[in-house]
Amino acid sequence: MTEKSKIKKRLCPLCSKSINNNNLNYYSKPWTLVKCDCSFVYMPEVPVYERMKKEFSWERNFDEREVITTKKRVRRFIKGILKRDKLKYLLNKFCKKGEILDIGCGSGAKFNNISNEYIPYGIDISEKSAKEADKVFKKRGGEAVCAPSTEVLDRFGENKFSGAILRAYLEHEHDPFEVLKNLKFTLKPDAYAIIKVPNYNSVNRRVRGNKWCGFRFPDHVNQFTPKTLLTMVSNANYEVVKFNFFDYLPTSDNMWMVIKPKQDL
Repeated sequence: MTEKSKIKKRLCPLCSKSINNNNLNYYSKPWTLVKCDCSFVYMPEVPVYERMKKEFSWERNFDEREVITTKKRVRRFIKGILKRDKLKYLLNKFCKKGEILDIGCGSGAKFNNISNEYIPYGIDISEKSAKEADKVFKKRGGEAVCAPSTEVLDRFGENKFSGAILRAYLEHEHDPFEVLKNLKFTLKPDAYAIIKVPNYNSVNRRVRGNKWCGFRFPDHVNQFTPKTLLTMVSNANYEVVKFNFFDYLPTSDNMWMVIKPKQDL
């Protein structure tokens, strides 16, 4: 594979244009961020999917980026519990029991804290993570596959899932708008999708600059603000069910949103 063939050039994922993009001072060579005229922030050049399976898989690069001290482990453990509880709360509140699709499922560990009445199916681009999740999910009656989401969503069939989880996923996806559009096909009419993404409007991003936790080059290829997230899900024909000020506090590094497909008249 040549150097050119290892990189994919993208138009803006929100407006599909690349006119007058403004380069930002956030980067990790050769990866850069730009801000489109429509205000969406993204990486115009990204690694091709094949490189994301192993070379730039999330778990590999996360492990390589920092030395994890005991203090950090404790802090991360506490945060992890809080995040899982938030997901569990939203899942129980909005999604009926049954088959649930977890896009960007990782190792499947998040389902350790979720009722067995939810049957997990997953998609992940990392070969290692998808393999681990498949073992976990098959024990509960589901499965996980390793592939780009844009290639496999229709494989599950129409009106299959009672809900979908896109937690810490859309920031990684090369074609987030296409995934949101295609996801509607496999969701039941009364299904909900739960989204969590880094909050580019976070005060911490302004304070910490290139060291902000929401920047992970080259796997975080999209950066959402409350406005651009709302615009993307609306353009993909979803109704926003839950997204208030407390879901995207400027002091928070993350945003949570619950959506459901709009029904055709």
